[in-house]
Amino acid sequence: MGAFLKTAARLRRARLRRDEEGATLLEFAIVLPVFLTMLFGLFEFAFIIFISSSVDAAILNASRLGATGLKYEDETRSEMVLRIVQEQTWGLIKPTASDLDILIYDSFSDIGKPEPFDDDNGNGDYDEGESFTDINGNAQWDDDMGKAGLGGSDSIVLYRVRYAWGYVTPFIRNLLGDEFQYSSSVAVRNEPFN
Repeated sequence: MGAFLKTAARLRRARLRRDEEGATLLEFAIVLPVFLTMLFGLFEFAFIIFISSSVDAAILNASRLGATGLKYEDETRSEMVLRIVQEQTWGLIKPTASDLDILIYDSFSDIGKPEPFDDDNGNGDYDEGESFTDINGNAQWDDDMGKAGLGGSDSIVLYRVRYAWGYVTPFIRNLLGDEFQYSSSVAVRNEPFN
Protein backbone atom coordinates (compact mmCIF):
# COMPACT_ATOMS: atom_id res chain seq x y z
CA MET A 1 0.00 0.00 0.00
CA GLY A 2 2.92 2.40 0.72
CA ALA A 3 4.24 2.06 -2.85
CA PHE A 4 0.78 2.80 -4.20
CA LEU A 5 0.52 6.04 -2.18
CA LYS A 6 3.99 7.13 -3.27
CA THR A 7 3.14 6.52 -6.92
CA ALA A 8 -0.19 8.39 -6.59
CA ALA A 9 1.57 11.34 -4.95
CA ARG A 10 4.20 11.38 -7.69
CA LEU A 11 1.49 11.37 -10.39
CA ARG A 12 -0.37 14.23 -8.69
CA ARG A 13 2.84 16.31 -8.54
CA ALA A 14 3.58 15.61 -12.21
CA ARG A 15 0.03 16.59 -13.18
CA LEU A 16 0.32 19.75 -11.06
CA ARG A 17 3.57 20.73 -12.81
CA ARG A 18 1.92 20.43 -16.22
CA ASP A 19 -1.23 22.29 -15.16
CA GLU A 20 -1.18 25.85 -16.58
CA GLU A 21 -4.58 27.05 -15.36
CA GLY A 22 -4.24 30.46 -13.68
CA ALA A 23 -0.79 31.12 -15.18
CA THR A 24 -2.15 33.98 -17.28
CA LEU A 25 -3.67 35.62 -14.22
CA LEU A 26 -0.37 35.35 -12.36
CA GLU A 27 1.58 36.76 -15.31
CA PHE A 28 -0.93 39.62 -15.65
CA ALA A 29 -0.55 40.44 -11.95
CA ILE A 30 3.22 40.66 -12.40
CA VAL A 31 3.14 42.71 -15.62
CA LEU A 32 0.26 45.10 -14.77
CA PRO A 33 2.14 47.40 -12.33
CA VAL A 34 5.06 47.77 -14.74
CA PHE A 35 2.68 48.44 -17.65
CA LEU A 36 0.67 51.04 -15.69
CA THR A 37 3.83 52.80 -14.53
CA MET A 38 5.04 53.06 -18.12
CA LEU A 39 1.62 54.16 -19.39
CA PHE A 40 1.12 56.88 -16.75
CA GLY A 41 4.74 57.97 -17.10
CA LEU A 42 4.33 58.31 -20.86
CA PHE A 43 1.11 60.30 -20.36
CA GLU A 44 2.76 62.67 -17.86
CA PHE A 45 5.88 63.06 -20.00
CA ALA A 46 3.81 63.93 -23.07
CA PHE A 47 1.78 66.44 -21.07
CA ILE A 48 4.93 68.10 -19.70
CA ILE A 49 6.39 68.37 -23.21
CA PHE A 50 3.11 69.88 -24.46
CA ILE A 51 2.94 72.44 -21.63
CA SER A 52 6.64 73.30 -21.93
CA SER A 53 6.47 73.94 -25.66
CA SER A 54 3.28 75.97 -25.22
CA VAL A 55 4.93 78.18 -22.60
CA ASP A 56 8.04 78.59 -24.76
CA ALA A 57 5.92 79.74 -27.70
CA ALA A 58 3.79 82.01 -25.49
CA ILE A 59 6.76 83.78 -23.89
CA LEU A 60 8.34 84.25 -27.32
CA ASN A 61 5.15 85.80 -28.70
CA ALA A 62 4.73 87.97 -25.60
CA SER A 63 8.31 89.22 -25.93
CA ARG A 64 7.70 90.09 -29.58
CA LEU A 65 4.76 92.29 -28.65
CA GLY A 66 6.57 93.72 -25.63
CA ALA A 67 9.55 94.67 -27.81
CA THR A 68 7.32 96.80 -30.04
CA GLY A 69 6.19 99.02 -27.18
CA LEU A 70 2.57 98.17 -28.00
CA LYS A 71 0.21 99.30 -25.28
CA TYR A 72 -3.51 98.78 -24.88
CA GLU A 73 -5.67 101.37 -23.16
CA ASP A 74 -7.14 99.02 -20.57
CA GLU A 75 -3.97 97.13 -19.54
CA THR A 76 -0.31 97.75 -18.87
CA ARG A 77 2.42 96.12 -20.97
CA SER A 78 3.18 93.60 -18.18
CA GLU A 79 -0.52 92.70 -17.88
CA MET A 80 -0.52 92.20 -21.65
CA VAL A 81 2.45 89.80 -21.40
CA LEU A 82 0.67 87.78 -18.67
CA ARG A 83 -2.53 87.66 -20.70
CA ILE A 84 -0.68 86.40 -23.78
CA VAL A 85 1.00 83.62 -21.79
CA GLN A 86 -2.33 82.58 -20.27
CA GLU A 87 -4.14 82.61 -23.63
CA GLN A 88 -1.47 80.72 -25.54
CA THR A 89 -1.24 77.96 -22.94
CA TRP A 90 -4.99 77.34 -23.33
CA GLY A 91 -5.65 78.14 -19.68
CA LEU A 92 -3.66 75.12 -18.47
CA ILE A 93 -1.30 77.36 -16.55
CA LYS A 94 -2.30 80.59 -14.95
CA PRO A 95 0.85 82.57 -14.24
CA THR A 96 0.64 85.47 -11.84
CA ALA A 97 2.86 88.52 -11.64
CA SER A 98 5.12 86.63 -9.22
CA ASP A 99 5.70 83.87 -11.83
CA LEU A 100 6.81 86.39 -14.47
CA ASP A 101 10.13 88.25 -14.45
CA ILE A 102 10.68 91.06 -16.90
CA LEU A 103 14.14 92.52 -16.38
CA ILE A 104 16.12 95.26 -18.14
CA TYR A 105 19.88 94.96 -18.75
CA ASP A 106 22.57 97.20 -20.19
CA SER A 107 23.92 94.44 -22.43
CA PHE A 108 23.14 90.83 -23.34
CA SER A 109 26.30 89.72 -21.52
CA ASP A 110 24.89 91.05 -18.20
CA ILE A 111 21.90 88.70 -18.23
CA GLY A 112 21.84 86.46 -15.18
CA LYS A 113 24.99 87.94 -13.63
CA PRO A 114 25.05 89.18 -10.02
CA GLU A 115 25.65 92.74 -9.01
CA PRO A 116 29.39 93.37 -8.60
CA PHE A 117 30.67 93.29 -5.00
CA ASP A 118 33.94 93.50 -3.06
CA ASP A 119 34.71 90.02 -1.76
CA ASP A 120 36.46 91.06 1.47
CA ASN A 121 36.91 87.54 2.87
CA GLY A 122 37.72 85.90 -0.50
CA ASN A 123 35.08 83.15 -0.30
CA GLY A 124 33.58 83.97 -3.70
CA ASP A 125 30.12 84.69 -2.27
CA TYR A 126 28.48 87.94 -1.25
CA ASP A 127 28.30 88.22 2.54
CA GLU A 128 26.28 90.73 4.52
CA GLY A 129 28.23 93.94 5.00
CA GLU A 130 30.40 93.66 1.90
CA SER A 131 30.19 96.67 -0.40
CA PHE A 132 28.47 96.28 -3.78
CA THR A 133 27.42 98.29 -6.79
CA ASP A 134 23.63 98.65 -6.81
CA ILE A 135 23.02 98.28 -10.56
CA ASN A 136 19.24 97.83 -10.35
CA GLY A 137 18.72 100.53 -7.72
CA ASN A 138 16.77 98.54 -5.12
CA ALA A 139 19.23 99.30 -2.25
CA GLN A 140 20.17 95.63 -1.74
CA TRP A 141 22.59 93.17 -3.33
CA ASP A 142 20.97 90.83 -5.84
CA ASP A 143 22.26 87.69 -7.54
CA ASP A 144 20.77 89.07 -10.78
CA MET A 145 21.54 92.67 -11.76
CA GLY A 146 18.46 93.06 -13.96
CA LYS A 147 16.15 95.96 -13.20
CA ALA A 148 12.41 95.22 -13.15
CA GLY A 149 10.45 96.67 -16.04
CA LEU A 150 9.78 96.47 -19.76
CA GLY A 151 12.31 99.12 -20.72
CA GLY A 152 12.12 101.78 -23.35
CA SER A 153 13.30 102.09 -26.88
CA ASP A 154 16.41 99.92 -27.63
CA SER A 155 16.45 98.39 -24.11
CA ILE A 156 17.59 94.81 -23.65
CA VAL A 157 14.81 92.95 -21.87
CA LEU A 158 14.64 89.41 -20.48
CA TYR A 159 11.20 87.79 -20.30
CA ARG A 160 11.09 84.77 -17.99
CA VAL A 161 8.25 82.61 -16.73
CA ARG A 162 8.80 80.15 -13.91
CA TYR A 163 6.07 77.81 -12.85
CA ALA A 164 5.43 74.60 -10.99
CA TRP A 165 3.31 72.08 -12.88
CA GLY A 166 1.47 69.62 -10.64
CA TYR A 167 1.46 66.08 -11.99
CA VAL A 168 -1.96 64.99 -13.25
CA THR A 169 -1.94 61.37 -12.10
CA PRO A 170 -1.66 60.59 -8.37
CA PHE A 171 0.41 57.50 -9.18
CA ILE A 172 3.20 59.56 -10.78
CA ARG A 173 2.86 62.21 -8.05
CA ASN A 174 3.66 59.52 -5.48
CA LEU A 175 6.71 58.42 -7.49
CA LEU A 176 8.19 61.80 -8.50
CA GLY A 177 6.87 64.33 -6.00
CA ASP A 178 4.13 66.91 -6.16
CA GLU A 179 5.29 69.08 -9.04
CA PHE A 180 7.63 69.70 -11.93
CA GLN A 181 9.52 73.02 -11.94
CA TYR A 182 9.85 74.67 -15.35
CA SER A 183 11.31 77.93 -16.58
CA SER A 184 11.20 79.53 -20.00
CA SER A 185 12.95 82.74 -21.00
CA VAL A 186 13.84 84.87 -23.99
CA ALA A 187 15.96 88.02 -24.25
CA VAL A 188 15.18 90.69 -26.84
CA ARG A 189 16.25 94.20 -27.75
CA ASN A 190 13.26 96.53 -27.89
CA GLU A 191 12.52 98.20 -31.18
CA PRO A 192 12.94 101.95 -31.50
CA PHE A 193 9.64 103.43 -30.30
CA ASN A 194 8.44 106.54 -28.51
